[in-house]
Amino acid sequence: MLSINMLIQYDNNPERVERIVYIDENRQFCFLINIYDNSFPISNDLHEVENSIIGGEAEILEKDPWTVIVFEKDISEKARQVQEKAWAVVSKLLKVGQKELLNPIERNSVIHRVSNEMGITKKTVVKYLKRYWKRGMYPFALLPDFYKRGGKGQEKQSSEKKRGRPRKVQEVVGSGVNIDEEMKKVFRLTANKYYQTKKNVSVRFAYEQMIKEFFREELEKAPEQLPTYYQFLYWIRKEQNLSHEIIRRTGKRNFDLNFRPVLGSSKNEVRSPGEKIQIDATVADVYLVSEFNREWIIGRPVLYFCKCVWSSMIVGFHIGLEGPNFEQARMALMNMVEDKVEYCKQFDIDINEKEWPAAFLPNSIVADRAELLSNASNLLTEKLNIRIENSGSWRGDLKSLIERQFGLFTNEVVKPMLPGAVDVDFGKRGTRDHRLSGKLTLTDFKKIIIRYILYFNNQYVMENFIRDEEMITEEVETIPIKLWEWGMKNRAGRLRKISKDLMMLHMLPVGSATVSEAGIRFRNMLYSSELALKEQWFVKARFQNSWKVDIVYDPRNAGQIYIQNPDSKSYEVCHLLEHQYRYKNKTMDDINFLHESEKLQKRKHKQDQLKAKIDLKEEVEKIVKDAEKKSKSSGVKESSNKRIKDIKNHRKLEQELIRKKQNEIAKTESNDTGGSQSKVIPMSGPADNENYLLLKRMQKKGMEKRER
Repeated sequence: MLSINMLIQYDNNPERVERIVYIDENRQFCFLINIYDNSFPISNDLHEVENSIIGGEAEILEKDPWTVIVFEKDISEKARQVQEKAWAVVSKLLKVGQKELLNPIERNSVIHRVSNEMGITKKTVVKYLKRYWKRGMYPFALLPDFYKRGGKGQEKQSSEKKRGRPRKVQEVVGSGVNIDEEMKKVFRLTANKYYQTKKNVSVRFAYEQMIKEFFREELEKAPEQLPTYYQFLYWIRKEQNLSHEIIRRTGKRNFDLNFRPVLGSSKNEVRSPGEKIQIDATVADVYLVSEFNREWIIGRPVLYFCKCVWSSMIVGFHIGLEGPNFEQARMALMNMVEDKVEYCKQFDIDINEKEWPAAFLPNSIVADRAELLSNASNLLTEKLNIRIENSGSWRGDLKSLIERQFGLFTNEVVKPMLPGAVDVDFGKRGTRDHRLSGKLTLTDFKKIIIRYILYFNNQYVMENFIRDEEMITEEVETIPIKLWEWGMKNRAGRLRKISKDLMMLHMLPVGSATVSEAGIRFRNMLYSSELALKEQWFVKARFQNSWKVDIVYDPRNAGQIYIQNPDSKSYEVCHLLEHQYRYKNKTMDDINFLHESEKLQKRKHKQDQLKAKIDLKEEVEKIVKDAEKKSKSSGVKESSNKRIKDIKNHRKLEQELIRKKQNEIAKTESNDTGGSQSKVIPMSGPADNENYLLLKRMQKKGMEKRER
């Protein structure tokens, strides 16, 4: 049905567009005005107009070419005054009535009267009235076309006269030059050659290169004919393709990560909790110390988070000193399916199941290529029926949920609260080395993360979460645990459970241990189990030979390892031997660090031992040389046979001499204790001569006895 203000285009002619300005009460006729020519409205049969539309001779235009969207704040004061003046004239005309204004005789009379009253020409009154009818019949239609002035957005034609603002000192620097097509070609070539490259040079550098390469002669002879830097900058900015420029200067990968338009949401991909999770790792901005010795700084840990895409709840985490790799990512996935109540008890944190209800297998996992793009990750798809979605290299934006989580944790907990946090001003003169401030162990850091996860899941309000209509109706709070509970109640059905033993088989790494007489040895740690004692494994290993067994171990806790039972339905738990309890509740990372530290210490001690041993040999050799020298100087006066026969006599004589000397020393010490001055018997001198003579006499006496 036709109505007032509709636009009708005839014969598909863009210049013949008419606006309906009036329809009589009986809907028999109407008045239309061509919005492009200078005519007044003309009468036409309404049914004839409708038939022309039905017959295809005319069509209704939906878009009004005279509609101008302008905000009040953007209307200049001068334009507002012009509009108000025009509206005052038109409003006086409209008081007569629309029907009367469409009658030429009455219209002329009214125009003449208003012209006299307002003190303006009849031509001006007619102009305002026609403008009002043609442009939609509302006050804003009378706004002047000031926005067209100056040709905003239109390129000005080059001529002899200089475009733009005149220079202040033209007599010194000249009036400048206009930028024509030839000059713009040079600008484009320069931008492409020097500016839009990965060298990331400045616009000024590119401008200087252009002057050097294309305008060397003008620079020497007529510098006033040079294009200015700001002209170059203006045209570079005017013609730039921003996306193309960013890609050429920083690369496609950086554009996709930091400048790509973000028009969607990862939540659009899922419909229920646990349907898809995101997993990622980052090096935490804090330095930790060893569980065994808090003086040992073990560096920054690698932190993994697993997040539910639908609810944003953190469903699993892992901390290690290695990675990122599949083995470490698997530990985070292991935590995702564990009973969180039992897990938190290991760290003396008591929770109920409602505080952290996540213990499930997801349908799909979004991860970096680094962790899950490997043959090892095939077990997730082949054994557990989990779909893997690997994001592209350097595309953290495809896992925005978890990337933001790392930022929140770092800014809210790590940097403001933790000792050993990485300082921004590290390395500047006078600042303390933050590495020396580390106080937390891996266990301490895990406790902090558990507390943070409980806070985030149960209290954190997500301001940017967009609820759907059902959530709005039920007033669901945008807190991860609330969203999870609502989703489980209204959209659940995709979560999958897995038995603990099957979970261990697929999630925990497999190793090889050796059964020996000292225990089940795995990575220099010794274990035992009820099955091993019952079947006398250690006796057999000592009586026969040791042998290998396949085991499953948890890198997060070295207190137990697991051996598959003969029934292949469960695992035999092997516990550390008592004298191995230094490893209890320690992670494999900490134990590896300890073993490496001990190796370094042993290596250092061996070097010290080697040096001391060489020093010993040198001292022994020196003493031997001195003894040989003294023996040579005294000479050998007896036969070899006699020297051998007199060994017993010489031994007794030596014992008597030693006893005599000890008595003299004791007597001297006793006199010193009594306060009297004692005579100290020197180790060499007259006493040695007397002893020597006594020894010679006894030797001679012994020789005489043998001769008899």
